[in-house]
Amino acid sequence: MTVVLVLLCLAIAGRELYLAFERKRIPGAPEIADIRTQLRALKGTRDELESLRASQREQLDRLTREQDRDREALGAADARIRSLIAQINDRMVPDVNDKLSRQREALATQDEALTRQDEALTRQNATVDALAAEVAGLRANLARRLDQAVAASLGAEPLDVVGGVLRVAPASTRALLTLPYERFAEDHGLRVELTDADRYYLSGRSPRALESDFIDLVRALRAGSEEAARMEDVLDVLGSADRGAAQIGPLLVVRAPEALVCGVLPLAELLRPETARLLDDPSSAARRLRNLPETRFAVLSETGTSR
Repeated sequence: MTVVLVLLCLAIAGRELYLAFERKRIPGAPEIADIRTQLRALKGTRDELESLRASQREQLDRLTREQDRDREALGAADARIRSLIAQINDRMVPDVNDKLSRQREALATQDEALTRQDEALTRQNATVDALAAEVAGLRANLARRLDQAVAASLGAEPLDVVGGVLRVAPASTRALLTLPYERFAEDHGLRVELTDADRYYLSGRSPRALESDFIDLVRALRAGSEEAARMEDVLDVLGSADRGAAQIGPLLVVRAPEALVCGVLPLAELLRPETARLLDDPSSAARRLRNLPETRFAVLSETGTSR
């Protein structure tokens, strides 16, 4: 046994000596050992990486499956929503639109009714105002008449009244002619007592005094004198109209299609019934004025246009 142990020790010692000799003989042995160690470490790291990659692939696969399920759920929700929207459009929207249309029509009808009521109220108010103004004018005229009657009972001269007429076509021109006509009458000392449609009743001057003034006015018109300037507005409006006539006592200004003529009728002619109908036909009235003596008429325009 002792011999065996000795031999075993010698063998181990010989092996160690041999290994020591080999290490000295082979260069880079420590580096190789270090490389082997690093390779073993890298192998462990690679295994860890593979394990990590496998884990990540599993997570990605799970996320992909979850996304697919979410996508399918969203698609189903979208389909349900589209179906609901289609049902709403097919069933509810036409009904709502129909109700809205009926409401709009009802509101429009109400607005039209309110507009008509407002217009009717406006016309009624205008009528009431016009009637109030007319009543006030009648009261004032009645008061003046009573004052004149009182003065006449005390010996004063009665107040003279003359008739007037104002007609023009188109009717819209009437508003343009009214003010110049009344201003012209006022310039000759006349007051508008009452109007009835196209009829005027004017007071303040006798017909004979007016006849003399108007003959002088016709003479001034024929001569182009500045004395006729206060009649210029009446002539301008009548001259721009299609047809019409303005009368104050014996003075007539007629707008016929072919001419604008002015003349002074004799006072005796004013009493004839046919004279009252003379202005119904402007062309006939213009011919009648042309038959007056030269001192009593003037042709102001032959072209059918204004002066």
